[in-house]
Amino acid sequence: MIKPFADDEAATSIGDLAIENGTSRVAISGSVEITRDQAGLERARALKQLADDLVAELEAGHAPQQVAATQTASVDQVANPFA
Repeated sequence: MIKPFADDEAATSIGDLAIENGTSRVAISGSVEITRDQAGLERARALKQLADDLVAELEAGHAPQQVAATQTASVDQVANPFA
């Protein structure tokens, strides 16, 4: 499992649910089926652990009041070598 907000590189999945780590936000997309069997129990526990880790990190007091709506990486323009 990832450590929430620790870096901009880590990623994991729970079923078809994709979790991408970031220093200012954690992106969660997709879906996960919690079936009534041992596999479903494992997915439910993983989902709970992720939620618990997110809440613990946010409650630790390191979070600003609000992050910027979008934070994009800088992009350098270079001349087209084929032009």
